[in-house]
Amino acid sequence: MNLELMDIFRMEYDFSWDTQTWFLPLESALEGVNSTDASWQPPGGGNTIWQIVNHLNYYNALLVRQLNDTQLRKKASNNKATFGDIGEPVSEKWKAVLAVNTFGDIGESADSEKWKEVLAETRIICENLRKSLAQVNDSKLDEELVGGLARQILHNVYHIGQIVLIRKQQGSWPKERE
Repeated sequence: MNLELMDIFRMEYDFSWDTQTWFLPLESALEGVNSTDASWQPPGGGNTIWQIVNHLNYYNALLVRQLNDTQLRKKASNNKATFGDIGEPVSEKWKAVLAVNTFGDIGESADSEKWKEVLAETRIICENLRKSLAQVNDSKLDEELVGGLARQILHNVYHIGQIVLIRKQQGSWPKERE
């Protein structure tokens, strides 16, 4: 099998969205979550599931926009393409992005329609991301895009783990999954 780098990124996004492997994808982590569960705040504080989903939606939608704005790019010729800008100062562009409150409010336990809208938006963004990734081949990759894709995959999986932990804390995690 001769996989290109984009083939690997597409597989990893499938694993983090809806293809269950040895870790849980977002779709499965959110299965059965209602507005009450989504707006529950862990003891001692922290983000709600609703806030985490808002946050993931923001960054995944940002990635879709970046992928769709990508012009034909040259392949990167060094390790920075593999590892991104790890250890380098945050650029001015990212300082502006990181300054935005991407989590929003904790959610409203009684507003099941709004929660359903958030979940529908999540599905749309994830499907748009899948379609956008399908249009990118290795010849369009550059250092910034490769680093962004790699970081976003890890970012998604990190927050999926938080969702599972919150569900276990609140008691909404299905017993058959344990």
